[in-house]
Amino acid sequence: MLRISGTTDYSGFKNTDLVVEAIVEDLDIKKSVLADLEKHVSKDTIIASNTSSLLIDDMSPALKNKKRFAGMHFFNPVHKMPLVEVIRGKETSDKAIATVFELCKKTGKTPIVVNDGPGFLVNRLLLPYMVEAVSLLEEGHSIQELDKAMKKFGMPMGPIELFDEVGIDVAAKVAKILRQTMADRMAESDLLDNLVRADRLGKKNKIGFYKYEGRKKIYDPMVETFIKHKEKTELSTEELQQRMVYPMINEAARCLEDGIASCARDVDIGMIFGTGFAPFRGGLLKFADSEGLEKVIATLTDFEKKFGSRFKPADYLVKIEKGEGSFYK
Repeated sequence: MLRISGTTDYSGFKNTDLVVEAIVEDLDIKKSVLADLEKHVSKDTIIASNTSSLLIDDMSPALKNKKRFAGMHFFNPVHKMPLVEVIRGKETSDKAIATVFELCKKTGKTPIVVNDGPGFLVNRLLLPYMVEAVSLLEEGHSIQELDKAMKKFGMPMGPIELFDEVGIDVAAKVAKILRQTMADRMAESDLLDNLVRADRLGKKNKIGFYKYEGRKKIYDPMVETFIKHKEKTELSTEELQQRMVYPMINEAARCLEDGIASCARDVDIGMIFGTGFAPFRGGLLKFADSEGLEKVIATLTDFEKKFGSRFKPADYLVKIEKGEGSFYK
């Protein structure tokens, strides 16, 4: 702590080896700050952005030396979550990636290298899980039922609790960004926007899906007025878990096909250390292998018939099942 100093200008930046930008998630503001910053650092300084939703390749045009620029996505709460996604843009150098990766390790974090793309890896995988939880709410399943089902599965908290933890406004914003490329895999709902308009943002302002009094989380019946209930679907606990977890497996297959992650191991490290995904299951794709990809594909196909095209098994998932038969060889 004694080595930290504050400043309101760029004095002192010329002596830094690496600078992490962590300002508001606004592309124009970030580009303006990055362009200013580059004038005040040495030619060898690595510049990283702690962005959670903006593309590295969209920000890099602000810099003259694009090779020095990478993403460094921390997860909230930062002091508790060990994962950092080290994001490689199209022009990011190996030196920049290696430098950021080593720094993460020195600070006690667990880094994984991912390629640039909407939501990077972890947020892209988490979105289908959380969006499906909203669909299940609208199909008449209770908040408590969904949270209980996923805690029983081994998650540290349920999906509805997770909305409150990350902030419903943040979740709604990320969903809008990812909808541009993932609309076919997301059910339409205005529930999150309606909660934001009612200033129900989650834990940070003491009311979201739940109410918060001190450390206590309390069910608030008023939240039901925001949920548009359709005809209730009768699903077992296992089917509820499959509705939320199997779409993540499907999306993970697409991430491997797109080259966002280089291997199944990185996906599993990202999910365990970035979301707390049930560690005893070995990670998302280790779990998929233990379930059997044939079962996963058959269940997704059944869900596609019952609940819509968003469950259609990814071509790459089918290819893996027909080829190696599992994510881990």
